[in-house]
Amino acid sequence: MREQLIVALLSAQMAHQKSCWGEFRKLDLSPGQPKVLSRLRYQEGYLQKELAALCYVEPATMVVLLSNMEKKGLIRKEVDHVSGGKRAFRIYLTEEGKAMAEKVDEAVNLIEKKAFAGFSEEEKSQMIALLGRLTDNLN
Repeated sequence: MREQLIVALLSAQMAHQKSCWGEFRKLDLSPGQPKVLSRLRYQEGYLQKELAALCYVEPATMVVLLSNMEKKGLIRKEVDHVSGGKRAFRIYLTEEGKAMAEKVDEAVNLIEKKAFAGFSEEEKSQMIALLGRLTDNLN
């Protein structure tokens, strides 16, 4: 019997998540924080609302995430005025946050190396492309 897509994806996702959380716990990061750090490492100054969408979390969840990250000294918020004169916050990494984002990338690279052990470069690229197409189809 052919394995269903849902079983294959859930098995891969759970194994990947378990590996990630093992590494992220070593860095004292809670769920959601690594995504935020990774996003901000490559582009800072997102509005909270934009960052929530990019990280696939609800805006209210992002408020809690960022509050905890600010307490840890990983991010700083700057007030900005958006359309209609509303106040919003742009999010930036602190120096400590930049160092932590680099550690997150190192952990992600370690996990990716483990996940793709025995894969050729072509197979890696093909896997990522196929998963991207699958995601696009479902969205």
